[in-house]
Amino acid sequence: MYELFRGMLADPEVAKNVILAVGAVIAALIAGLFGTVISKAYLSRRDQLDREAQWRSHAIELTKLDLERKLKTRREGDVNPIRPSILDFLANYRDLQELGSIAPGPLYERIRTGRIAHVQPRTGSENEDRNPQ
Repeated sequence: MYELFRGMLADPEVAKNVILAVGAVIAALIAGLFGTVISKAYLSRRDQLDREAQWRSHAIELTKLDLERKLKTRREGDVNPIRPSILDFLANYRDLQELGSIAPGPLYERIRTGRIAHVQPRTGSENEDRNPQ
């Protein structure tokens, strides 16, 4: 086999054609490699933008549901202001972003222990003291 290749390469025309063929193969490999790298970067950026759009839409829906719940469970004579919905939206959006990098279990624990304010319910006498008639 070696002798066959050696005999073919002895002819300058065949050697030139072999070098051109090898060069074309190497050029195709380089072009394919760069095309893969460029398209991967483009697709990852597009995927990131798609995820952020989904996070925004989910955060908006969660905020709407939370506001509905607050309005439905609000007492008739309650004069305390409702927490602004933009704060709920930002919290939901932050949590959804973190869900992309943290497992749901540890994220739930982080939210439960570090972000939820444990408010003590007021007794009736405290409300009477604040709102004398």
